[in-house]
Amino acid sequence: MGRDLAFRMFARAGAVLGLAAITAMGYTGLAGAAPADRGNDPVVLKGSQLAGLEGADPGKLVAFKWNGKWVQVPVQVDERHTISARTLYPEEVTSGYILPTTFNIEVYADPKTRSGADADTGFDADDELVFMASDSGSTAPSSAIAPADVVASSATRVTVDDPVGGGNSFVYLFKTTGKLNPSAGKDYVDYDFKLTKLTANQNLKDDYGYSNATNPEDSTVTTANYELHSTGRWMEDEMKISADGASDADILDREAVSAGGLSGCGRSEYTFSGNWDLDAQIGNERPDDDDEGTYVAVIDGPVRAIREFMGANSGPYVESIHKYYADLEDKVVNVRVHPIPAMYIWTDYSEAAIGMTYRDQLNQGGVTVDGNPDAITKPAPGSILDGEYSWQQVSGSQGSVTTLIKAQASNTNRTSGFNYDYDAYYLDDSTPIGSNERQCGGDLKAYGASGTGISGIFPNTDPNLAGAFADTRDLSVSRVRYFGGPGADAATADNLRDRAQQPLTATAAKAGVKSRTEKLKVQIKGKKPKAKAGKPVTLKLKLSNTGNSASSAVKVCVRGSKLVKKACKTVKSVGAGKSTVVTLKPKVKKSAGGNQIKIKISADSGATGSGMGISLKLV
Repeated sequence: MGRDLAFRMFARAGAVLGLAAITAMGYTGLAGAAPADRGNDPVVLKGSQLAGLEGADPGKLVAFKWNGKWVQVPVQVDERHTISARTLYPEEVTSGYILPTTFNIEVYADPKTRSGADADTGFDADDELVFMASDSGSTAPSSAIAPADVVASSATRVTVDDPVGGGNSFVYLFKTTGKLNPSAGKDYVDYDFKLTKLTANQNLKDDYGYSNATNPEDSTVTTANYELHSTGRWMEDEMKISADGASDADILDREAVSAGGLSGCGRSEYTFSGNWDLDAQIGNERPDDDDEGTYVAVIDGPVRAIREFMGANSGPYVESIHKYYADLEDKVVNVRVHPIPAMYIWTDYSEAAIGMTYRDQLNQGGVTVDGNPDAITKPAPGSILDGEYSWQQVSGSQGSVTTLIKAQASNTNRTSGFNYDYDAYYLDDSTPIGSNERQCGGDLKAYGASGTGISGIFPNTDPNLAGAFADTRDLSVSRVRYFGGPGADAATADNLRDRAQQPLTATAAKAGVKSRTEKLKVQIKGKKPKAKAGKPVTLKLKLSNTGNSASSAVKVCVRGSKLVKKACKTVKSVGAGKSTVVTLKPKVKKSAGGNQIKIKISADSGATGSGMGISLKLV
C-alpha cells in the first residue's frame, strides 16, 4: 500500500481569521486579496480549457502579464496521457499483486521512464499548463499591441479568480514564433534526481530495480525557500528552510509511514522502498517479499518539478505524485491496495527542531517541541470529515512548515462492515517505548512527530482485485506543505487551509490583441549625390517605420554592378512612426564608365522590408 496515506485530521475549530489578520509570516504575498498576491499558489489548466491553443508545440507556448507593458513570465507544459498500468512494470515482473489483468490510468508522460513520451506531441486536452499566481497582472487595454516574437492571433487571456479574498488578475498566453523560451529566463525549482546505483552507461527506464531490489537515491529539490532530500522512493531524510531568514537547519529525521498498525515495522517507508535491511527492527529482513516499484515521471521545469512513482509492498499500483513549487509541495497519493488496517503517515522531526512550536486545529495555542510528551486535544472518532483539509504546523527560528491534509473517498457508505475513522497522530518523546510508538529508523526518537491515518480497516482500493472483494472504493489523499520563515502561527495556518480548500480558479478566452506591424520605407534624403569613378559616394538615406510597433534590427544596404562591393549598416531598431538617417559610403569602381550608375537600396528587418532603385550621375 502507499506511503503517504495522509488522511484528513481534525474537525475545524474556531472561526477562520480574515486576510487582515495575516501579517508577514514568511509566506510570500499572504497579505493581499488579489490573486496576484497569492504568490505561493500555482494556477493549473488542462489543455481542454485552452482549446484555442490545441495542437501547439508545448515548447512554443509562452506567457505574459500586462503591467503597463508586456512582461514575459514563466509557464510550463507537462504532458499527460492514458496508458495501461501494467506497462509501468516490465513483463518479467510478476507477483500475487501484479496480475495479467490491468486497468487504464492517466499519468505524466516521461520518455525517461516506462510511462514514455506522449504519442500526441502537441498540446492536447489532458496536458497541463501551469504558472504562478504571482506572475499574473492586470488586463491589457484594447489598444495593446502583441509582444514581439509571438503570433498575435493565438492570444488567450486567462482570468484568475480568488474565491477567498476576491479579486482577479490575468495572464496572456501566446504561441511564439520560436525566439522566446517558455521559462522567461527563470527557474523557480531545481530538481536533481540521482540514482546512486546506476553507472554512466545505465538509465532509469532500462536499469531500475523494479522487483525485490533497492534503488538508493541522492535526490534533492531546491528552491529559494526550502530544500528536501530523498534516499529512496518513499524515503525523505532532510528538510531545510531558508525563507525569510530561517536558520536553514536540517529539521527532518524522516518521513514515516506505517501499515497494519503502529506497533511494528513490517510495512514502513523502508519496506515500501525495498529497503528491508535499513529499518531498525531486528529480524525484519525479507528480501524475497513483494517490493515492486516503478518511477512514472521525473520532471524538472521552470515553474515546478514533478516526482511520480508507484509501488508499496502488496500495493504495486499505489501512486505518489509530488509537485514542488517555489515555497510549497503539493502531493497526491492514489491508494490502490487490498483492505489494510491502521494506515498512518507522519513527519518525524530531528533534534534540530527542538524549541519549535507545534500547533493544529484543535491545539492552536501550541506546545513546545522538546522530546517530552505533551497532553493535547485529539479529534473525536468520526469528527474528521471526508474531502476537507485540516492542518498541522511547526514553527520557530528554524522556519515554518504548515501541512494541510485531506482524504477523498468514493462510495463512503460502510454497508459491507468495514470500520474505519480518519485519525490524527502526534508524538513528542525522545524515549518512545509505548506499544504504538515503534520507531523503524532514523534517530529512534520522536520530536514533534505529526501526521494522520486511518484507525480501522479501509476497504479494497485496487482495481485489479475488485472481483475478489464485495466493497471496492477509490481513495486519494492530498497533502500540501507550505515552507515559510519564522513566525507563522495559527492565523497563518487557518488562512492557508482556506486557500487550499478553495483554490484559485481560472478561465480562458480568446483575447483581442493587435498584431505588430513594421512598415519600413527607405529613400534618399535631400538631393541625389554625384558619383566619381574610383571614389566613395556618400549616400544619406532616410529610414522610416510607419507601422504600429518598433522594428527589429534593420539591415540597410546599397549594391550595384559599378560598385566595388555592397555597403551595409545595421540599425538596432526604428520606433513606430519614427525615422532615422543612415549614411552609407560605397566605393565606385575605377572602371566605371558611361554617364550614370544604377544602384539598389534595401532595408530589411526580417519581418518586413523596403527597397528602391535609383540612378546617380557619373562625373
